[in-house]
Amino acid sequence: MSEMDSLQSPALSLERRIAELSILYEVSRALQQAVDEETALYTILVGVTSGRGLGFNRAFILLVDPQKNALEGRLAIGPSSAQEAWKIWGDLRGTHQSLGELLDSINTDGIHKDLRVNEIVSQFHIPLSDTEHPLVRVLKSREASVATNGVLKPHNLRVDPRVSSLLDSSHFAVVPLYLADSEFGLLIADNAITGALIEPTGVRLLQIYAQQASAALQNNRLYREVMERVALCERVNQSLVESQAHLLRAERLSTIGKMAALLAHEIRTPLVSIGGFARRLVRSTGPDDPRREELEIIVSEVARLERLIDEVLGYSKMGAPECRSTDINKLIRSVLLTMQGEMEKNSVKVVLELDPRLPTADVDESQIYQAIINLVSNSLDAMPSGGTLTLRTSGEPGFLEIGVIDTGTGIDQEHWDKLFAPFFTTKVTGTGLGLAIVSQVVENHRGSLRFESAPQQGTAFYIRLAHHPDRLSAAP
Repeated sequence: MSEMDSLQSPALSLERRIAELSILYEVSRALQQAVDEETALYTILVGVTSGRGLGFNRAFILLVDPQKNALEGRLAIGPSSAQEAWKIWGDLRGTHQSLGELLDSINTDGIHKDLRVNEIVSQFHIPLSDTEHPLVRVLKSREASVATNGVLKPHNLRVDPRVSSLLDSSHFAVVPLYLADSEFGLLIADNAITGALIEPTGVRLLQIYAQQASAALQNNRLYREVMERVALCERVNQSLVESQAHLLRAERLSTIGKMAALLAHEIRTPLVSIGGFARRLVRSTGPDDPRREELEIIVSEVARLERLIDEVLGYSKMGAPECRSTDINKLIRSVLLTMQGEMEKNSVKVVLELDPRLPTADVDESQIYQAIINLVSNSLDAMPSGGTLTLRTSGEPGFLEIGVIDTGTGIDQEHWDKLFAPFFTTKVTGTGLGLAIVSQVVENHRGSLRFESAPQQGTAFYIRLAHHPDRLSAAP
């Protein structure tokens, strides 16, 4: 060796070492910004294949899937032909001036998946239970290996011909991805396009690089676990806040309900007396008596007050349903008979769409009857000048649905969230308990209640009930 060569060799060695450290720095910096696993994997592969990085033609990542207990192909980068390779590498040289710029572009340009190599990597499925498989043995050894002439060295393992066939290459490097007690997978790199040999210095750098990649994967998984726990805590906290609000609301409503029930009881006794005397006076007053009209108004208003008191007491006394087999269609027809006078008074046309094959359901007949009565009353109030009221039943395996649909004034969207709240009403008269009772009845039967409404087009309420609600808790 000449004196000039002996002087240049340390300089070249130092320059190479600086270049290697620069590659590791740029990739580490980029990996710190990759918060999802897909971006982290792609960043790792770009660093392996970039001409300003490790410079391999192609790179493949196989990850350990704990659920499948296998090595699964996840992502790959690399051209499928020499022509494609020169085009890609030429474009990269013209677009990005440094490895750092190339890696930074991943967050802005997104992930580009080369079709052919990702078709290849997707076919990798190696059970970890196959402890004699050469790639599993390399993973467990935690030592890099290079396949040459059908042998993985330094392990001296015969290359699985299926792996060589998939890669369409007999010369490639395999590096384990691991950290402490965790084995993440394998990084495979080759020069299938240029045919360049994989030198020992390249393998050494690839192994150092793999440690950086493993640390990034570990951090990425820890970050994902932390974010999942944060999301879980937020959901739990939200649930606690909602539960607390529900309890406070329930406590307030319970107090209001007790007060309302007490007042209703106190009012009911004198009201019955007033109503009784008023009706007696009406009966004893002749049709031409000028006082008769005033007495009839008293009787009408007393009757209205009695209905309101019945609603308040009904809501406060509502308990667990006493279920028995009930014909829902028959129940709806009995509601129509009860409400027939009011329907005729409001000029409301009734359309029945009752499923004749609807089976009986185990429900509290009186509670469901009251719920339907309340919905029909609401519909009549929404159609003071007439309209169409449709009562519909339908069934599906294990469940039935009751629909009450009107062509009335509809419900303004601003009131939707308060619609089932006790004592909320947009009417001039009324307790605001009608829909609250419906909601409570449906909840008691472990059913669901939904509605659809549009201003000046009408409203539809749907009650969904199980045929046998007592069996819901027994379902797996």
